[in-house]
Amino acid sequence: MPDGRVLVAGGPWAGTAWPAGLLDGPPGRLGGLVCPIVAPHAQIEIKRMMPVWDPRRPRRAKDAGDIARLREALRRPVSAPPTGGRPG
Repeated sequence: MPDGRVLVAGGPWAGTAWPAGLLDGPPGRLGGLVCPIVAPHAQIEIKRMMPVWDPRRPRRAKDAGDIARLREALRRPVSAPPTGGRPG
């Protein structure tokens, strides 16, 4: 979008702007690729609120499990990325 907002790429909300701040966290890294990621707190909010925002989408056991895993990961200290070498 010309104003720099990120848009939903597909599905029923295609073309809708993502909420402000959704990608404000630190970037993710996979090998040499660096990209914005949806912050864990935002992921929790989305999974928690989706059935409220869209009543056609029921609460799912998978979402409850994802929320528990995200909350647990947020409680753990961040470890430094591995340096050099290849995994054996």
